[in-house]
Amino acid sequence: MDYKSRYEAWLNNDYFSAEFREELKALEGNEKEIEERFYKDMEFGTGGMRGIIGAGTNRMNEYVIRKASQGFANFAQNRYENNSIVIAYDCRHKSPEFALETALVFAGNGIKAYLFESLHSTPELSYAVRELKASVGVVVTASHNPPAYNGFKVYGDDGCQLLPVDADKVVEEVNKIESFDEVKYISKEEAVEKGLLVYLDDIQDNKYLDMVESEAIDSEIIADVEDLKIVYTALHGTGARPIQEIMKRRGLKHFYPVEEQMVPDADFSTLESPNPEDVSAFEYGIKLAKEKDADVVIATDPDCDRVGLVVKTKNGYEALNGNQTGVLLVDYVLGNIKEMPENPLLVNTIVTSGMAEKVIKSYGAELESTLTGFKFIGEKIKQYEDGSKNFLFGYEESYGYLAGTHVRDKDAVIATMLVVEMVAMYKKQGLTLVDVLEKLYEKVGYYQESLTSIVLEGKEGLEKIKRIMSSLRTNPIQTVTGLEVSAVMDCLNQTITDKNGKKDNGLPSSNVLKYYLEDGSWFAARPSGTEPKLKIYFSVADETRVACLEKLAKVEKEILEIVNSVE
Repeated sequence: MDYKSRYEAWLNNDYFSAEFREELKALEGNEKEIEERFYKDMEFGTGGMRGIIGAGTNRMNEYVIRKASQGFANFAQNRYENNSIVIAYDCRHKSPEFALETALVFAGNGIKAYLFESLHSTPELSYAVRELKASVGVVVTASHNPPAYNGFKVYGDDGCQLLPVDADKVVEEVNKIESFDEVKYISKEEAVEKGLLVYLDDIQDNKYLDMVESEAIDSEIIADVEDLKIVYTALHGTGARPIQEIMKRRGLKHFYPVEEQMVPDADFSTLESPNPEDVSAFEYGIKLAKEKDADVVIATDPDCDRVGLVVKTKNGYEALNGNQTGVLLVDYVLGNIKEMPENPLLVNTIVTSGMAEKVIKSYGAELESTLTGFKFIGEKIKQYEDGSKNFLFGYEESYGYLAGTHVRDKDAVIATMLVVEMVAMYKKQGLTLVDVLEKLYEKVGYYQESLTSIVLEGKEGLEKIKRIMSSLRTNPIQTVTGLEVSAVMDCLNQTITDKNGKKDNGLPSSNVLKYYLEDGSWFAARPSGTEPKLKIYFSVADETRVACLEKLAKVEKEILEIVNSVE
């Protein structure tokens, strides 16, 4: 069925509400917009299903949610016995409604749905799935995307986002549903009466916060440093309540929340972008930090799984990137853990800076690298539950960190607690995080990283991303700024090719290309699984910071010229 036929079918289907059909009717004559909304179904990417809110098969709306929920319920019933689901949601437009729709479809299938009664974070959902022994979970969130977006992240019984092999099975089940008449759905009143809809309250929150406290490296340091000053912003999201509470529990004496951004706001009206990777998100926080002479500004994204830092230095406030924060946390955890377990393991991703590996090896620990997507880090935790290796810490360059194994997704509450511990410890020594980072550079060498995201929206944008990735494969780059390419890893074909030939890269298939240069630098390209973007990662190493910055600028310029030349 082509996009126009799909549009007509939805427009004339009285299953949909009158308001919904009016939105569709208003599109008449706008062929491009109709095509964008109906040329495909909403797809699962690295972070589940995510897209613009609106009417259409390629939009987030209650009917797409119902169909996805029915497919997910069918998957669960095929996979597990004694099924139940935990559902959380964030501050976005339609999040409470989409969460309830999900619950009522599962209830319609006779599956008990545990629904948080207010907005809650992604990591707490992951923890609750495990603690309640549920078979599956859902978070309704679009993470750090713009206000027009919402999403549907799906989890298995281990509290980890579904791996591609299982996400594909969910998609298969969704695609089998030919009519909305196949979606089982009951009212909220009936679901509550039958005990199939159960609301989660503060008891579950307190269990989660107890767990977070148990992941402390130094349980006294925060309370001990009298003049420690922390500014925090939730960027209008779910982090406000748990992070304020954990700082209170840990005895932080000077905690300054950015009040304007501690309240839920689906429009993110104080922000250009609700993303801690974007320095502009810290505008309010830095202003407050200057007033209070704070040591660090901490920001978490709307579903509180990512965390970013801006640190006070001798010259003002400086933002750290995800790689820098990650390596600082790695060093803090490994250098201060009370008892190092046998076979300690840390996990990051293939687009993360190589600096961490040197730091990790200096402590005698092991590093494994996975594909992008925290579910692959969660997979590693599960793989070693037999005790052959002991997971300590995992992180992505995209500002996601996790200590311990109680949660199987990135957790900005745990990470924030550890950051504050780390800041406190170094403050006692008269050091800032930037000072410590410089010491690490002196120890293992200088590294600089960057990420360029090329936004290519809609059907045309998707096709251009495909052409760029195809060009990078079929016309392989031989040299960059005079440096020879020493190896190419093509994750789609699961290979790595160097002067000795081609071999298996040991990773699942994924549309990622990584070029290694002869001096240890590298760049990688991949389509985003959650946004209409092509992401290009750069990492360079050299003997000084200045040399790194100069090399990075040259490598970026040359690669982006190649990418932008693709028609």
